[in-house]
Amino acid sequence: MNKSCLIDTFSHLRRGSLLPLGSLLRRDSFCGLFLLVIGALLWAGPSLPAKAQDEAKSNDGPAYPLAVAVSGEDVYTVDLDLPGVWKTNDGTSLFAEGTKLLRKPMNRPRCVAIHPTKGILVGDTATREIYWIESADAEPKPLTNGYLGVVMALAVSPDGKTIYAGDAEKRATFKLPVEGGKPELVARVNARGLAFDSEGKLWAVTPDAAAVKRIDVASGEVEDVVTGRPFQYPNGLCWAGDHGYVTDGYGKCIWKFTPDGKTEKWHEGAPLVGPVGIAITANSIFVADPKQKEVYEFNRESKVPKARLAPPAK
Repeated sequence: MNKSCLIDTFSHLRRGSLLPLGSLLRRDSFCGLFLLVIGALLWAGPSLPAKAQDEAKSNDGPAYPLAVAVSGEDVYTVDLDLPGVWKTNDGTSLFAEGTKLLRKPMNRPRCVAIHPTKGILVGDTATREIYWIESADAEPKPLTNGYLGVVMALAVSPDGKTIYAGDAEKRATFKLPVEGGKPELVARVNARGLAFDSEGKLWAVTPDAAAVKRIDVASGEVEDVVTGRPFQYPNGLCWAGDHGYVTDGYGKCIWKFTPDGKTEKWHEGAPLVGPVGIAITANSIFVADPKQKEVYEFNRESKVPKARLAPPAK
């Protein structure tokens, strides 16, 4: 690199002005390369190491709460951007932290269900896998050996023996033993939300022509229940006795539907902006809204919502 190139370089840096890369590249190719590297570093500004950034982010609480599952007083929230899963009871804390490394476990978690014995089940699209996470900070245990594609929905059979998964890549619903194994095709239903009713029938919300379908998991028979696309952008589904609920991201609402295919808006508008995941208990409906960075608990009688994701303890 020649002397005049260095003088020009540091003269511009000292003044804080843009570097004349075009002329310098023509004058001295090595000088130009040097300037590109130095300039990029300077204009990028100071930054935290990746691990420190992740820790700072986790201290701020959920960044993109996408899915929710409830067990007793414990609320589990999938955070797509952490990535990982939060647990909320009296406060909010990390239950399982994923990784920013592509194709590594829990890089892009999408859905969650309560495991019938202990912990949770998480569908991870980055590794094409369903993981069993037994306890806080436990190593995720893969259950399908990467057989599935893009797992968007999970449900556990009423007897607790079988996991059902909606695979967006294969546009089908599969099943596998709760302890793990090769998934088997149940039905060609592109499920984005799954839930069982009291009779053991599996309900699915889809992005297809029939928005809600009912699956007989024993025979594989599928019945179209809600047709005509009343929902703008359905995401999650839960079942409550003799009816179900569906979240609508674009509609900013929660729909109620009945087994005869009738639909009505159960709640619309604030505080919901882009509802996705949904879960239900005897008294409440829980909805994950990534645009609000929040999970809301709605009282099933009064429909009054309250925010559940308290900031984690510092």
